[in-house]
Amino acid sequence: MTGSAHSAFQIAYPQPANNHSRYARSRYGMPFVLACLGLTLCLTASDNLLVSFGIPYNSPQGAFIFKLHPGTYLIALGFIFLLLHGNPWRQLSYLSGKAAYPLLLGGIVLGCLLYMLMRFGAAGNAFFIDTLLAPALLAVILLEAPPESQRLVFWMALGLLMLNALLGIGEALLGQRLVPYLAGDQPIIEDLFRSTALGGHPLSNSLRTAVLIMACLILPGFLSVPLIFLLLIGLLAFGSRAALTFSSLFLCGWGVYYFCKGIIRRTFDIRLIFSILIIGSVLTTFMIALALSLGLGERIFQNFYWDVSAESRLLVFKVFNYLKPEDWLWGMGPARINEVLDQLKGATPLTDLENFWLLLLMQLGIGGFLLLSTALLAMIFSLVWQAPPALKLSAVIFLILASTNNSLATKSQNLSILVAILIGGAAEAALRIEPKSPNRLMNFSSGNLTPAINGATNQSCYPTCCIAIRPYGTRHPAK
Repeated sequence: MTGSAHSAFQIAYPQPANNHSRYARSRYGMPFVLACLGLTLCLTASDNLLVSFGIPYNSPQGAFIFKLHPGTYLIALGFIFLLLHGNPWRQLSYLSGKAAYPLLLGGIVLGCLLYMLMRFGAAGNAFFIDTLLAPALLAVILLEAPPESQRLVFWMALGLLMLNALLGIGEALLGQRLVPYLAGDQPIIEDLFRSTALGGHPLSNSLRTAVLIMACLILPGFLSVPLIFLLLIGLLAFGSRAALTFSSLFLCGWGVYYFCKGIIRRTFDIRLIFSILIIGSVLTTFMIALALSLGLGERIFQNFYWDVSAESRLLVFKVFNYLKPEDWLWGMGPARINEVLDQLKGATPLTDLENFWLLLLMQLGIGGFLLLSTALLAMIFSLVWQAPPALKLSAVIFLILASTNNSLATKSQNLSILVAILIGGAAEAALRIEPKSPNRLMNFSSGNLTPAINGATNQSCYPTCCIAIRPYGTRHPAK
């Protein structure tokens, strides 16, 4: 029997290129470009830079249009382009299948914003858009793009954050800042110098750098080791004790885990083990000697103990003593928050509330806080659920460090940068995995035939069947 007689039973394996045809590229192309431009501004245009250029981004005066970051406008425009490519309701339904949790977070943020606007007015609420809504929209746009485009986002974030670390080291060596260090529009004077670089604030820089350190573990050793070494020196320049401590602990835990794993599986060469220990010891000693000789990390080494700044992370919980029942139920406006903060300052050495969870609770009340925090954690969890362990550590260290300051309850771009690193890093890790066999395996569950390849994101639906799948182009031998 000829091959044509069996043609009805031949299923052509869907080529990845077919899943992103010219129509698909036109759908995600412009939104992706706008998202990348917006992300670039998030990584390079800090609040202090905008204020120094005369834009009242963090200043008390100025119209509301100036209170949003330029990157937010580009990301929102990209989402609008994506939504208007066809019927908006159908597009929204389609996107909800790929990015359900980012869309859920975006919807809840919009609801919280409307609630705050109706109760307390527009003052102090721009952070809902910049800090929480923009990352959700960015996640939707990036998840619509193919892995080849997503990996470009990872390398773009990696390059700009490495530049940020180099600038921070240069600032620390010279004792001069590229961008003024401001709180609103007022300069900040500190006894010990901390670099601000492109992030505008030492804590924001430290948070981004620590997240990238963990993400670099998905790269090969010849790339990850020098990058992590340079980023750790950058942390010394930014002067965050918490970021340096948790990054070091996580890296040690990562090494111990894979060491034990190799011992159990007997995949380690004893010479390799001793080489890693020697190289690690030499690099650590060199980094400490370099930091001490050049004066890097002076604030960390002089204040590496439980001081007033560390104690303030616990004292913030005394704010519960000043909340009324209606504050718990319905939230508080900026005036009431300032009143509570003044009472807290009178009873403790606190100068600010360095905990974004508490600030969100005070602003939204218990109901809004639970909705928003659950949606935020769900979105982050959905991005790392099937990601490599290194990216899971990036998300964990982000949440730990963000919980020690108020970056997610004020205007910042840190969550957008995390989203880009997680999505782009997952694509980079998946595309580095080579299939074990040219005959790709197919998954027959749920009526779908999908490539059973690690990291595959594109799916093609076919009727369920139980036949052998040959590579595309193979013909049946004639009988």
